[in-house]
Amino acid sequence: MRAAARVVALGIALGPGAAALPGTVAAQEDFRAAELDRPIHVEDAHPIKFREWEFQSGVRGSLGEGDRGLLGLLEFKTGLFRNGQVGVEIEGGIERPDGDGTGGGIEAASVHLLYGVARETVSLPALGLRLDASTPGAGAIGHDASQFGATGIATRSLGRLRLHANGGYRIAGAADGGDYWRFGIGADYPLGLFSRAILADLYVEAPVSAGRARVWAEIGTRLQVSNWSVLDLGLATRLDEWDEGNANIEIVVGVSRAFGIPGLLRVPPYPNPTIP
Repeated sequence: MRAAARVVALGIALGPGAAALPGTVAAQEDFRAAELDRPIHVEDAHPIKFREWEFQSGVRGSLGEGDRGLLGLLEFKTGLFRNGQVGVEIEGGIERPDGDGTGGGIEAASVHLLYGVARETVSLPALGLRLDASTPGAGAIGHDASQFGATGIATRSLGRLRLHANGGYRIAGAADGGDYWRFGIGADYPLGLFSRAILADLYVEAPVSAGRARVWAEIGTRLQVSNWSVLDLGLATRLDEWDEGNANIEIVVGVSRAFGIPGLLRVPPYPNPTIP
């Protein structure tokens, strides 16, 4: 009874200002998100919150002895409807394949839909479905044709550890490498009370036609640097190129910032209970 009275008294002391608490707590959970390329390929099954907006930017630099380059990303996404996320992205950069000269351009402009099919229960993981479409690009690194993809996502919590499985199919033109299957398994784990998470994955792209699979091993961290901003850092390598003496090391750096638009976010009034 005394504990309950303290909780009620605390609510009265906070007064109307307590209405702001849900937004702050939600924003501080962003470091736990496993988002595509921020900093690993594997993502979780949870869209961003309804009516929340998020801006992401980042770069991925290849530092191996073979192909070298720098690819940048700009993305806006929003919780357009409950359990549903819509985003638009543009990717561009420069590359220098095996010292044959430097080329750059826009790789592609894309749109995606991520829908949370089912929430996690005691016996079942959370399930999500992601659909992607991208336009042809421009310049030396641009895609020659439109591409389309679908990915199924599962996320399972084991205490503080979360496990993720992704599997999907990508339709691409012959000049862009052709169609391929993609699979990934990953995990994330928060570090104490530091608003930081460690993420790691193993990701595979397997061409439908001739050609060997492309295999990445990745590890990274997401750090909450403010109530609304998250910094991500990652390190990746192409395992399938090791037998050629080229580890193709990649470094990932990026930032995500969540925000809301006044008038679109409704905060319910605090009930201001009284002590009986």
